[in-house]
Amino acid sequence: MTNQAMRTLFWGYLFIFFRVQIGIDWLADPLGYLMIATACTKLSNAYPPAKKAGIWAAIGIFISLPGVFVNLSEQLFGWWGLYAYVLLFLKTIVAYYLFTVLLQVVGDFDNKSLVGRTQTVFRLHIGVHLAVLALSSFSMNASGDAWMTVSFLLGIFLIVMDIAFLLLVGTIRRAAPLRPAFLKET
Repeated sequence: MTNQAMRTLFWGYLFIFFRVQIGIDWLADPLGYLMIATACTKLSNAYPPAKKAGIWAAIGIFISLPGVFVNLSEQLFGWWGLYAYVLLFLKTIVAYYLFTVLLQVVGDFDNKSLVGRTQTVFRLHIGVHLAVLALSSFSMNASGDAWMTVSFLLGIFLIVMDIAFLLLVGTIRRAAPLRPAFLKET
């Protein structure tokens, strides 16, 4: 069950991460959030924090629906710019709760290096997302090349951290035992 849930979680986050905008977003965020909510439902019996991640993912289904029809990369200012900011904030919240689930999952595997990797990616991922959110709130009122450089670098780090999250979920899926520790007979 963990393996299938991790696969669904991987594909859901991939849909949220990538945008293929040809008229509409072909890798729609609501579908990604639906996949994440489904994966969290599968994990919620064994890992209670998955319920919170699933609730936030369900909220994301409805909040991200308008983004399917609007190319948010072209709409930098005004209400659509604020909407893109809200979507990033929502993605950060969902990622936070997903990391709490992943930390419990890898704790059951008895693999210290995977636990350490998960904690490191968690700190970096959330830290970069919070830095981008903080910079976005200040950069509207600032001008200059320094702000543009910092924004560009944080944007690159944001992409790298999202890729690191996807790689981590793939690694956890491959490391999952056939029967989790809490189901093994004593």
